[in-house]
Amino acid sequence: MSVVKVGKFFRNVTMNPARVVKIVDPAENTHGLVIQTGLISPSNGALGLYSGTSAPTGIGDESKPIIFAGNGNTAAGSGSELLMPNPLFVSAGQGLWVAANVPAAAVALTWDLLD
Repeated sequence: MSVVKVGKFFRNVTMNPARVVKIVDPAENTHGLVIQTGLISPSNGALGLYSGTSAPTGIGDESKPIIFAGNGNTAAGSGSELLMPNPLFVSAGQGLWVAANVPAAAVALTWDLLD
């Protein structure tokens, strides 16, 4: 089994109400960052992690890069969880946002800012 590094910074967000939440401001990401661990629990809807220089308008915004996403079972009250399989590098000047279309969706991330 391989050791997985947990990032120095973290954010756990439950999307109640369903909305767009800023995780990392683009101005904070001056030299790039690496998302070390990621977990999405989409509940019975959809949740997406976006990168870019500005926030997405919502979960279906095709003008922003979606870098990790999950769709849940259609049955209310059912649950699923998705683990990010590998670390992700995000270029300097790019921020992170999460968007969901249901209030019970959640995301948990850890990351490191590069020097």
